[in-house]
Amino acid sequence: MNCEQVRESALDSLDGPMGAGPRLLMEKHVATCDACRRFTELQQRIDARLTAAVPVASLSPGFRRSLQQKIDASAASSWSESLPDIAHLAGCALAILVLLLVLPQYSRTLLVTGAGFTTVTYFLQAVLRTSLETLDDRL
Repeated sequence: MNCEQVRESALDSLDGPMGAGPRLLMEKHVATCDACRRFTELQQRIDARLTAAVPVASLSPGFRRSLQQKIDASAASSWSESLPDIAHLAGCALAILVLLLVLPQYSRTLLVTGAGFTTVTYFLQAVLRTSLETLDDRL
């Protein structure tokens, strides 16, 4: 092991036990390298002081269940928040496609007008949604 690997291993060893092979290689290097020995000792002292100074957090029995419910609710709400956007864009795309099939001679005009209409109505929808969310927050 070189010095960089030993220092990384020394830091990793503070998180949990190391395997016998890497631990032996690290100890062998530390026995011959003063800089790595001082680094390892310093890190161990810092870890001991932090462990003594910072209490271990205790979680309530229902914490994991509560956290999982919040994660599930967040995942479900992200789909429902994007649903109006998806419906708007899909509806506009479908309308443009139908008009292109019915009026193929005006395809360029329909594409430009459809894209403009979609952009403007999407902006209006975003403004309306923001206004309703602000109103809901006030209530």
